[in-house]
Amino acid sequence: MAFELSVNLEYGFHEAGERLEDRIAAAAAAGFSKVETFTMAGRDVASVRAALDSNGVTLWSMVNDPRTRIVDPQTHDEFRANVRQSAENAVALGCKRVVIASGPAVPYMKRAVQLQIVADAVASVVPIAEQHDLTLILEAVNTRVDHPGVLFAMTEDSAKVAKLVKSPRVRLLYDLYHSIVEGEDPEAVLPGVIHLVDHVQIADAPGRGEPGSGAIDWPARLAMFERLGYTGTIGVECSPTRQPTGEALAYIKGLCAKG
Repeated sequence: MAFELSVNLEYGFHEAGERLEDRIAAAAAAGFSKVETFTMAGRDVASVRAALDSNGVTLWSMVNDPRTRIVDPQTHDEFRANVRQSAENAVALGCKRVVIASGPAVPYMKRAVQLQIVADAVASVVPIAEQHDLTLILEAVNTRVDHPGVLFAMTEDSAKVAKLVKSPRVRLLYDLYHSIVEGEDPEAVLPGVIHLVDHVQIADAPGRGEPGSGAIDWPARLAMFERLGYTGTIGVECSPTRQPTGEALAYIKGLCAKG
């Protein structure tokens, strides 16, 4: 089957400038109708929404503040306030997904205890997701290169929290790049959690460049997603090795269009 792509604007379309509004326009001009971003901190939500609407682009996902160490119960009020603000921004922007990161782990605390504390925090914001008709997607990221010290280092970590929360509002973001860099075998990891996956992100490895710039076998990986029954959008969260971004992404766009 063919896959529709969304493009992360924090990494891509830098050639359009620093303003998110201009990157949205550049993505649309390159033929992408879905984009992703991080937080709205320091950005004009109304202006970004106007750029999305005028270019016919949907904001597919955005990120809650990832820096909070939610293994510490004393941060949970701050976490809830952050999620509430992210939810309000998401609604204003027509976005249906908010990415939740675990923040840093605590080296001296058993992992199962930390995951339970995080699950308690996530469960406490499910009513916010329900109120705003949002899905909270938990993301595991690699500790070997990009995010040393985070709690959600393995897919099993984020999956465990989703299972503990037991809400249809809490799903997984499976990032193939992070999974591979952390040393996971996607063919071994993904089948057991695919029923929890709401969104997939990709980049090549090594290097986190655009698909085709590294060593990942992309036809095989796309076939894997199809074989496992994934039918959603695939987010490209990569640092293009060349510009313009649209040309750098032509290879994966062509593969996804073929089905």
